Amino acid sequence: MKTVVYSPAALARLEDIADYTFEQFGEAQAEAYVRRLTLRVDTLAAGEGPAARPCGVLMGGDQEATNLCYYREGSHVLILRERADILDVVEIFHERMDIECHLRRLT
Repeated sequence: MKTVVYSPAALARLEDIADYTFEQFGEAQAEAYVRRLTLRVDTLAAGEGPAARPCGVLMGGDQEATNLCYYREGSHVLILRERADILDVVEIFHERMDIECHLRRLT
């Protein structure tokens, strides 16, 4: 199993997601949704389930994002960087965001 490392941006985004979900749907739903996102990351780090896809797919085949991959979970897109023994959670975007624009900023 790979070690999971969350970037400061990804941790801040998880907190924002929890706060928004709490305000809109309550504490139980907020906890369940954040747990769902982090469980997906843990599953990917363990090499279980479907693999993440290259972010170039989200950028119209642009090769600039070849070091990043993504996985959709719920209403969010997890942006990841896989290394030999580490899975970096680089950022988490809501599906309604201009993901391509944000990815260009990351690459």
